[in-house]
Amino acid sequence: MHPQLSLAIVEAKQQEFLERASRRRARFVRAKPGPAPAAFFEGLTLRLATHADRQALARLAELDQAPRPAEPVLLGLVMQRPIVALSLSDGRVIADPFLHTAELTELLRVRARQLTQR
Repeated sequence: MHPQLSLAIVEAKQQEFLERASRRRARFVRAKPGPAPAAFFEGLTLRLATHADRQALARLAELDQAPRPAEPVLLGLVMQRPIVALSLSDGRVIADPFLHTAELTELLRVRARQLTQR
């Protein structure tokens, strides 16, 4: 058999195996969550909690089934709604368990480090 013909057959067979593996993998592997949509960050606010936020913190703690964080507290709000709270004194976090909060929690941790380094 001609060497170039053999190479073409091997490459075609390899491509067939790769496509079959990809199709099979797609059936078993869950789709990984992509990055948060840009709209999520449009109404994003990070700020220190005030006395007026006590009720919102209590609601957030109840949702997370955890005690309220020790003060001072850094809040992460989306569209003016608190969804994550981070205690600056002990680093404990409470968050709305029904929303994706990992990215916002990480932003709060970064901001907390900035505030505590001063």
